[in-house]
Amino acid sequence: MNPSQRTLVKLIADAKTQNAKTRRPIFRIYEIHAAISSGTYPNCTQLAQQLSVQRKTVQRDITFMRDELKLPLVYDDSLHGYYYRKDVSHFPVFQTTVQDLAGLFLARNALESIRGTALANVLNEVFQRITHGILGEVQFSWGDLDEAFTRKTTEANPTNVELFGKIAHSILNQHVTTFFYRKLGADQFEARRVHPLHLGQVEGGWYLIAHDLERDALRTFALPRISRYKVGNTQFERPDGFDGSVHLKRSFGIWNVDGDETRQLVRVELRDYAARLAQERRWHPTQEVEALNAKGTRVEVRFEIGRLEEVLRWVLSFGRQAKVIGPPELVSMVRSEVQAMQE
Repeated sequence: MNPSQRTLVKLIADAKTQNAKTRRPIFRIYEIHAAISSGTYPNCTQLAQQLSVQRKTVQRDITFMRDELKLPLVYDDSLHGYYYRKDVSHFPVFQTTVQDLAGLFLARNALESIRGTALANVLNEVFQRITHGILGEVQFSWGDLDEAFTRKTTEANPTNVELFGKIAHSILNQHVTTFFYRKLGADQFEARRVHPLHLGQVEGGWYLIAHDLERDALRTFALPRISRYKVGNTQFERPDGFDGSVHLKRSFGIWNVDGDETRQLVRVELRDYAARLAQERRWHPTQEVEALNAKGTRVEVRFEIGRLEEVLRWVLSFGRQAKVIGPPELVSMVRSEVQAMQE
């Protein structure tokens, strides 16, 4: 298990085991700061009772606030409590910028794609704790941001929500799983036994990348075509060097040439509005755009990929504004498809 996996697993485990009587350190510090700022001169015993923790825990937090955060904390012997010897208008732990908050908003919005799963519920709780107190540092609310930002995606099928949770659990815990899968265009489901490695979202759809034990190769599975997913008790070792995001970048969309490093150079001329879009968007990590005239109304788009099926769909979406230059296989595929559409 790599460090990022261990961190996420620990984060989720911490969130699951936390109850109403416990506080994460950052949350405790915020409440201690609020109590001291109120001018009531709280001491460690009172704060420990308020936070339902041991007195020595509060003492450690106060020492951290004074020595590490450089807060002007002073203990008043006559009043038997703490106070700030000067105004603390900006609390260091929660200082943030509008740009930071916008990033948090987009992260929160991204959770919508897994809404309803156990994992989403846990991550939502963690997210709320992370952002606790931040809204006091800026002059607008989540409602203001909701009016300013929208993230439009294809909504997940409700029947896939529970499945997503099971798959995420099996990936994080590295458990061998079995399920039945129906290939696109096939009539029958096939039994599969895999090492689940990564979940990726492409064009609004979720896909599982896993090592198929029978085929001894990486395979990509669309969640809507998976059924009877069972998480086993046997654990597996995650392959060294595997990176799900890098694996997905090999393809134009989701389809890939599993186990094949062959690349093809795609060259397509786009005109008019399609040419403008090509200069504004990046459809593939290897994409290059070359202007063919001064106005930029004719451009050549180039990128290297393994399979051409999804490029075919992309080319056809532009109609007469697209002309395939290469490879010859893609030229033939477009010609055959257009002819078939006229039959």
